[in-house]
Amino acid sequence: EEVVVALRADTSEIDTDTAIAIADLIAHKAMSKEEACLYLNISYSKFYKYVDEGKLPKGRKRTGWKELCWYKDELDQCKAEYNL
Repeated sequence: EEVVVALRADTSEIDTDTAIAIADLIAHKAMSKEEACLYLNISYSKFYKYVDEGKLPKGRKRTGWKELCWYKDELDQCKAEYNL
């Protein structure tokens, strides 16, 4: 909790890049198909194969997005469970 207060007050010893990296680790960050494929280091065809096999979640509609999205924390869970 002290770290959050320090970050909000801009008095933290943590630099901006580190703070962003921490936020990305704990955030429920939405990704496009392209971002998810890059993150997982797989092709579109492999991505959809894994979705069809249930190894990756189906995309979800998100307000303000024209295409489906996937969430980083869910992809991380699938990576760990299926060794992707």
